[in-house]
Amino acid sequence: MLSYYLGGINIGDMLAFNFRCKKQICYTRIKTEHTKQGNNQTCFTIQPEAAQLIKKYMNSSGKLVFGKYNSRSKIDNLLFRNMRNLALEADIHKHISYYTARKSFVQHGFELGIPLETLEYCIGQTMKKNRPIFNYVKIMSKHADIAIRQIIDYLNEK
Repeated sequence: MLSYYLGGINIGDMLAFNFRCKKQICYTRIKTEHTKQGNNQTCFTIQPEAAQLIKKYMNSSGKLVFGKYNSRSKIDNLLFRNMRNLALEADIHKHISYYTARKSFVQHGFELGIPLETLEYCIGQTMKKNRPIFNYVKIMSKHADIAIRQIIDYLNEK
């Protein structure tokens, strides 16, 4: 859920971020940091739902630690082993993975009519070059804040 509440953030980016004393998250996706040109940061306000989970799992250095699962490989193994049980517990009868939160975030935003460019920004995705009109539009953190709040509220209504 924390990925969803943080705009579909990838696990590597989430684990690398220092949350200590932060009300906003600003990060560059590890996966694409060397391939994007220009300003490649994604910034938005940490919503209360995310802040609650961050507080629960943040250690004194500001990093997220899930009990004895304190490294990326241990967390990956934990997720892989338990995702099916989590789905059954939540009465989900489809295959899910960590990226289900990211995909669901975008799908819910699309259903709400949030512009694809805003959704791309929220998840730290590269803006597509085949939409020239959007060379003139700058997506900012305020757009992401509004979109993330709308999507979380939509989820809470379901």
